Amino acid sequence: MTSCHNIRPLLPAQAEELTLFELRSRAEHVAECARCATEAAAYSRLGQALAVMANLEVDPADGTLERALVAIGRRRTGVTDPRVLAAAGASGALVATVVVARAVRSRRRSHRPTPGPWRRLRLPNLPVPTPALARAK
Repeated sequence: MTSCHNIRPLLPAQAEELTLFELRSRAEHVAECARCATEAAAYSRLGQALAVMANLEVDPADGTLERALVAIGRRRTGVTDPRVLAAAGASGALVATVVVARAVRSRRRSHRPTPGPWRRLRLPNLPVPTPALARAK
């Protein structure tokens, strides 16, 4: 006889989902074990109830759509002044611009190669050339 531990995973399966050996083993065990027989019967009733429910279609109660739309409308803000809405939109755009600029800036900093001593270019302190017109005065 097969143990309950081995048969229990087969109990919720439908007959077409099992191999012939698994189906026979389950049937033999359920015939001898009252506990597994009770569990198999519960799975069978559950499967039948789900099959019946799969074919049910229920119309929503009258006014459900209207009540949902009213509830959504209540959650919306009561601000209708176009100046306030424009200011809010501009503030949002400004915040988004700052966030993106900081992200780009930090990304550039993190990807910049660290200059080694061979990459540093040191120029001697030379006088800055001045334009010819500035010298003429």
